[in-house]
Amino acid sequence: MKIPRSLREQAAAQDGIVTRPQVLASGLTDAAIRHVLEIEHGWRRIVWGVYATFNGELHERHYIRAALLYAGETAILTGAHACRGYGMQYAPDAGLPELLIPQHVKRAKIEIAKISRVGSMPASRTVHGIACAAPERAALDATRRVRSLRDVRATLCEVVQRRLTTVDRLIGEYGRIDKRGLWHARQVLNEVLAGCRSAPECELREAMEAVGGFPEVCWNQPLPDAEDLVPDAYIRAARLVLEVESMEWHQVGEAPELTERRRARYASLGWRVMPLSPRRIREEPEVVVAEIAAAVAASAASGPTPSS
Repeated sequence: MKIPRSLREQAAAQDGIVTRPQVLASGLTDAAIRHVLEIEHGWRRIVWGVYATFNGELHERHYIRAALLYAGETAILTGAHACRGYGMQYAPDAGLPELLIPQHVKRAKIEIAKISRVGSMPASRTVHGIACAAPERAALDATRRVRSLRDVRATLCEVVQRRLTTVDRLIGEYGRIDKRGLWHARQVLNEVLAGCRSAPECELREAMEAVGGFPEVCWNQPLPDAEDLVPDAYIRAARLVLEVESMEWHQVGEAPELTERRRARYASLGWRVMPLSPRRIREEPEVVVAEIAAAVAASAASGPTPSS
């Protein structure tokens, strides 16, 4: 059976996936659909009214495309799958793709995706040909029903760290959406607002605040006397820089040399650098905080420092 050119072009634009209304609009009939579904190596039904027009292996993108086509032209992808589309690394594994549709749209449940109806659809954008919720909404939805505080911190920090959104937009979106299942989001948003940009930084800040008594700590802000230097954190009163240094970023390729040059620059400006590993912050926070406190006390004992 000859497939109309218009339908072939439409299928090509949709990763080889078409819907029953699209097939009928091209001039084919329901009998033709049954025919191509029945013949060997023909089409396959993915969900009701949505077909793959090829016999190769179906990948995640095909299922996402099929789910979006089933849900309708207003549907958008959100959650962890949308986050990965934006290039994020730390979005929790959410299992099935999550779609959002307007409240007035009715769709039955399907096995290949979770479809949620919302009263107000968020901003969206096209990412690699897929309609996705804006990064701030995708990141928040990715953390819904996630019990690990560390995973929530990693996701919400990353979406800001990568400059996919701003802190203001992230907080504004949180204020608009259903809070059910967002068990840790409020705490992490406060940490992001304070300047933290990674889960280990959030953990360090939490541990330092639990002890208390520290001079003001600035998180991810330009150094007062060198605006091109932005350490993870610094305590101006002690001229102390805190750098959270994971192996992933500081021991690969040119990173060791860049780290050495950066530390030399700090030293030339009269700042001491305390490198801290994420593992130590996670496993022995009390020890790490005690070391920071000792460094601050030593600075106070040595008397005033330049520019203090």
